[in-house]
Amino acid sequence: MLQLFLLAGITLAALVLFVGGWLAVDLVGLLVFSALALTGLVGPEDALAGFSSPAVITVLAMFILSAGLSRTGVAYRLGKPLQRFARSPEWLLIVVLMAAASIFSALINTTTVAVILLPATMDLARRSGRPPSRLLLPMALGCLLGGPFTGISTPPNILVTDALRNAGLTPFAIFDFTPITGAIVLAGIVFVILAGRRLLPSAARGQVAASGGTEANYQFDAHVFSLGIRTGSPLAGRTLVETRLGSALQLTVVALRRGEDLHLAPRPDERLQEGDVLVVHGPVERFRHFHGSKHLRATPGHVAEGLAERLLLVARGVVGEGSALAGQSLAESSLRREHRVHVLALDPAQEPDVPGAPGAAPGPAPVLTPGSAGKDMAHRPLAVGDALTLLAEPSALAEVARLGLLAGLETPARARGEHAPAVPVTGPFMSLHVPPESALVGVSLADSHLGNKFGLTVVGIYRDEALHCMPEPGEVVQGDDVLVLHGSGRDFDVLRSLQDLAPMPTPPSLAAELESQRIGATEILLSPRTTLTGKTLADLRFRERYGLSVLALWRGGKALRTGLQELPLQFGDAMLVYGSRKSLEAVSRDADFLVLDQEAAQAPRLEKAPLAAVIMLAVILSAILGLAPIAITALAGSALMVLFRCLSMEEAYRAIEWKVIFLIACMLPLGVAVEHTGAARMGAEVLIATVGGLGPRWVVAALFLVTVLGTQVIPTAALVVLMAPVALSAATDLGISPHLLMMTVAMAASASFASPLSHPAHLLVMGPGGYRFTDYLRVGIPLTVVVMAVSVWLLPILWPA
Repeated sequence: MLQLFLLAGITLAALVLFVGGWLAVDLVGLLVFSALALTGLVGPEDALAGFSSPAVITVLAMFILSAGLSRTGVAYRLGKPLQRFARSPEWLLIVVLMAAASIFSALINTTTVAVILLPATMDLARRSGRPPSRLLLPMALGCLLGGPFTGISTPPNILVTDALRNAGLTPFAIFDFTPITGAIVLAGIVFVILAGRRLLPSAARGQVAASGGTEANYQFDAHVFSLGIRTGSPLAGRTLVETRLGSALQLTVVALRRGEDLHLAPRPDERLQEGDVLVVHGPVERFRHFHGSKHLRATPGHVAEGLAERLLLVARGVVGEGSALAGQSLAESSLRREHRVHVLALDPAQEPDVPGAPGAAPGPAPVLTPGSAGKDMAHRPLAVGDALTLLAEPSALAEVARLGLLAGLETPARARGEHAPAVPVTGPFMSLHVPPESALVGVSLADSHLGNKFGLTVVGIYRDEALHCMPEPGEVVQGDDVLVLHGSGRDFDVLRSLQDLAPMPTPPSLAAELESQRIGATEILLSPRTTLTGKTLADLRFRERYGLSVLALWRGGKALRTGLQELPLQFGDAMLVYGSRKSLEAVSRDADFLVLDQEAAQAPRLEKAPLAAVIMLAVILSAILGLAPIAITALAGSALMVLFRCLSMEEAYRAIEWKVIFLIACMLPLGVAVEHTGAARMGAEVLIATVGGLGPRWVVAALFLVTVLGTQVIPTAALVVLMAPVALSAATDLGISPHLLMMTVAMAASASFASPLSHPAHLLVMGPGGYRFTDYLRVGIPLTVVVMAVSVWLLPILWPA
């Protein structure tokens, strides 16, 4: 009797701790294990037997096998076909989601299926224009309904099979659970379609709740829009980098739609075609500055021609010894700011060949111009011998010569009154009228980025019938100004073509399509050990070095999207980056950065997908054919997953839900104690006294009801351990099939529909779907009644008493 009181006290304390949630469930399991062993309710061998139980080994191995399928992209490919139903009616979407979740749960751990299908369901919601709350809970319920499909798909199935084996009875075969589970899945889907979806939360609540996460903080969706390449556009045939969308408009091309295909994160050297649609991310106001005639309007060239003929000259000089320009970059020099001189080209001094150096050969160094290599030209330190081609008024050229900034620069004839080598400026000019309503009004020439981004020089402003030559960078543009630009014909074509880009309708679902197995977005921080503070993205050549685009920078509680390339980095800065997951994985290994979402920075091992699928199929077939116990084959399959590098050993360890493993291993001795102390027989006698005389169906109903009530608050593994001995004792006393009652326990333990705390799949969708506790009660309680009715009706038919 003392043993019964001790067992009742330990069990009651465990139930209180499970329901209260004050301690972790695995810690509660360890406390139960310790109490049972120390009080002598179970012997040392029985206490430790849980850690070598085939059920524990099978569950552990299934976690690793599921991770292998996920890491190699097999699981993602299984969910990809769901996107074809984006335009289907809501009822069909729910049917497809629930059916897919149920089928996947037959092969993969239920929680893993929910993790895999969560982003796919969110994408489906966005593409279909429905709130996530209408789809996420049905998806989670589909995972739970289909969980018991096979003997290895859920811990309750594995535990009841093991309990039968330990009792000397024939264990369940791998597909013995399939008929009843199939009927339950079908009934569950019908219920959700006919009644359950009317109980789901409203659209508004689901949408508000779904607006969390890193991309929401950066308002990723709000800054994605589409631009079309018109027929005959000068951009056709040019590469993305030549369009200047990034350098001039600070827009990042995140995708390229060509026909029906969407190419994510296209390379900078991708050549555009007529009819292409560019999906860009960035400040739309930058695009508006240059788009359409209401912001900039080309005018006849007589203003430009007059300026060229009367006021400006071109001269060439060399950086000499002792020049103040030596060692400075053009961006750092004062040529434009103080001397009103513009550099048209930089001809680097030819470096002497190193004797004996392989591959050394004489030849002219490339000439850098604002149009062809503006960034290199602006930031390259000047060296003695560099030749600069200048554009300026004669008086400005005379001042540069007087100060000795450039050697060999003769004083122009108009400044000296005699002939000089300076020549009138030649080359293309363009006049642009700035309408009063233009977005450029009130913006300085420097902030307009016409010069340093397009390779064009504002050499004059025609204002109030007067021509102002070589205006300062800080000059503010006014309405009805005519800007006179000098540059190359290609640069003018780019500016004209950007004005002619066609804004395209951007569907709300587009942002959801911008991530895939290979391409993703995530947030990175400067690490505490970073050496990059004070440097700019331009200094780091971040895009070229890491292969990632910086979409926004988070500083001071807000997201910055303009001027990122020239913004000195500070410790504490966070950046939203976009690109291939292989590049994200490389950045995660860089000591200068911290990647916040390690999952996003994992490139799937797609080349291993066929191998992972073969390994999983071999494990299932060996269990079906009885070639070896499932615990052995599953563990062998896990070893093969690691051996063939479908996942690493570290990833295998991380994939295991150690809380579940310890909970099962520590709670198994409780089942032994329940049986040895006679508690199981007492429970069975209570059950028999209550409904035993009413027939097997009533016994099934009572056992199902007790188990399903417990599974809403007690971990399913612990509950099955408690109920299995009771079911076996009741079957022996009543003379009915033990397989009938054990199957009842398994089905009831998996029917955890009515509480968000009853299963991790419910917790996963609670935040994104904006669900409240009452939402689970409204949908889960009637669904539980439906599942119970199907089980009570069908189980005695499938497993006759």
